[in-house]
Amino acid sequence: MELFTTFDGRISRKGFWMGFLGMVAIVLIAGYAMISILPGGIVLTLAQIVVSVGILYIWSAVVVKRLHDRDKPALPRAAIFLAPGVVMQIMSVFKIGYKAVEVADVQFMVPGAAATAVMWLSMAVGLWMVIELGFLRGTKGSNRFGPSPLQETGPTEMQAEA
Repeated sequence: MELFTTFDGRISRKGFWMGFLGMVAIVLIAGYAMISILPGGIVLTLAQIVVSVGILYIWSAVVVKRLHDRDKPALPRAAIFLAPGVVMQIMSVFKIGYKAVEVADVQFMVPGAAATAVMWLSMAVGLWMVIELGFLRGTKGSNRFGPSPLQETGPTEMQAEA
């Protein structure tokens, strides 16, 4: 649970992927529950806002700890990694940049040019985040954010032991 609740320390790539999979499960379950249980309109919109804020908090904890493992300060990188997704979610919930299209007497909201541009930006930044946090190795040994999550010794610790 500490993976999703604290912003201190470091996590390994494995911890990042466990957090990522946990987030996917949470999003799928919450989304299905909201659509199945809640009526549309303002109730659904308020539920989306509350769930989105909660998801942003717990995902931020995972991202910050992984940035710490890479010896990167949380700000501004966490903001860069998370901001496009937040803007995309706000646009989606409030239908900003969306337009109504009718198909077979059923009305759908589809993204317009602005919403599509934000979606593509969000996907590009998300890909960068997944590569940096999910595939690139963290700092060996301890760094300014704490000991290695892999419990290995870095060059300065090995020199001190000698």
